[in-house]
Amino acid sequence: MSSLAFLLIRSIKNSLLELLHKPAKLVLWIAIIAMIVGIFVLSTSTRQSAGSILDINWLKGILFLLVLFFVVMAIQKGLANGDTIFDMSDVNLLFVSPVNPRMILMYGIVRMAKIAFLAGFFILFQSNTLSNVFGVGFNAVLLVLLGFILAVCLLQIISLLIYSLSNGKPARKMVVRFISVAVFLPLIIYICIQLLQTNAPLAAVENTLHSSIITWTPVAGWASEGIVSLISGNMGNGFLFLGLIVLSGALLILYIVLSNPDYYEDVLVATETSFEKKRIISEGQINTDATSMKKVKVSKTGIVGSGASTIFYKHLRESFRANKLGLWGTSSIIIIFSAALVARFMSGESGGLLMILQILMWMQIFFIGTGRGLKEVYMHYIYLIPESSFRKIVWSNLELAFKVLVESLAIFFIAGYILGESSPLIILAIAVYTLFSFLLLGINYLSLRWTGADLSTGLLTFIYTIAVIVIMLPGLITAIFVGRMYGGIGVLIGLGILTIWELIAALVCFALSKGILHNCDMPVFKPGSQR
Repeated sequence: MSSLAFLLIRSIKNSLLELLHKPAKLVLWIAIIAMIVGIFVLSTSTRQSAGSILDINWLKGILFLLVLFFVVMAIQKGLANGDTIFDMSDVNLLFVSPVNPRMILMYGIVRMAKIAFLAGFFILFQSNTLSNVFGVGFNAVLLVLLGFILAVCLLQIISLLIYSLSNGKPARKMVVRFISVAVFLPLIIYICIQLLQTNAPLAAVENTLHSSIITWTPVAGWASEGIVSLISGNMGNGFLFLGLIVLSGALLILYIVLSNPDYYEDVLVATETSFEKKRIISEGQINTDATSMKKVKVSKTGIVGSGASTIFYKHLRESFRANKLGLWGTSSIIIIFSAALVARFMSGESGGLLMILQILMWMQIFFIGTGRGLKEVYMHYIYLIPESSFRKIVWSNLELAFKVLVESLAIFFIAGYILGESSPLIILAIAVYTLFSFLLLGINYLSLRWTGADLSTGLLTFIYTIAVIVIMLPGLITAIFVGRMYGGIGVLIGLGILTIWELIAALVCFALSKGILHNCDMPVFKPGSQR
């Protein structure tokens, strides 16, 4: 048996044995698998939606933007430190073993599929959305996930290749940037021409989605066209464009293997950088960037407040140091603009604001843990303040609460105005979104209090997803039932019920996690486990 095949099999076996020694983790994975199977069974047993709100080409546009986001990230990583496809255990043990470097590269690329699946795991939960909005079934969800995995794997290879060719060579980095812009230049020019001809943004985007320009745009266009073609039953076109992704990946791997078999130095920087970040985080230095050489420009100094309130003013000071807009970051502007764009696409259709609310709530599950309040429990300062745990938790999360509220006001008032929604619906959407973030914070603290879950692991995303679904189910089921029973006024009553449920559930979570700062050991981040 090949040594690398033995390594893969042994790693899988050790992971399974680890589950036997950690019942809580075993139960978690059983719940995850049961949930995936349940979604599949429910989707196959439920009749597919006969109608659809949007044409299938709009799904193509959504997938294009999703993959495009990862394209930009891959290029940035390639120009910086490259992508991480190995662990430090590989560097310390596998790189020095008498194994063909080409085979080691193949081993790393096989492991990338796992990373791509974890990145696209949330797609499995979009079956209901795709059915209601585009009139497709669960098989479409699987095709979207497959295309996403192929695209992400290709982008990781491209990132590695960019780093290999441009590392330490400013002129080559400039060429990479030029090529990256040139690839998308025809699409940008075509959109501008359509805008001038139609004088209507929605019509211009729709014409672009039907054009061959977006179809042949590398990676993002190939993936979106291939997925939508397979969903629509155009098997030849679908296999053609997804085959382009597979063929491009194979050719790039072949080029890396033939041109630079000793690629260890190319991947070492990214691997060491990733490991160093985990190491300094495990020591509680969560605000330290292991690779950043930027000088911090100190505009203002000093904080106000007394006791626990000092944490809030400290966070405000840090926010205004991070960017001139303070609570408004780049992500806030992107979210508001994206919500307005989606609202413009769905103008004249019913349920548009609720769809935007659902999408944003899903996004919050993945981003709520990045707030400064939760990070405070990983440093010793908050433990030294002689006040109650409850007051310290509230003050440490007040900045995030304000940020979400301010964002939601802009998001839903702008989107609601474009969609022509009523003021009560807009206000209730703001309340649901804001209190949902409050609930997610409560789930975070509850997980820290009772499980000591490691916030640096991807597994916690599954914990959040499962916990949020279970906790939200009573409120969601009641809201959906009332909305369908009583029509328009029922939707408002349902959202009101959901708002009350979120508030109650959040307060219960905080109550159960009471004393997290006094009655348990200080949590620490842990570096990724070694084989």
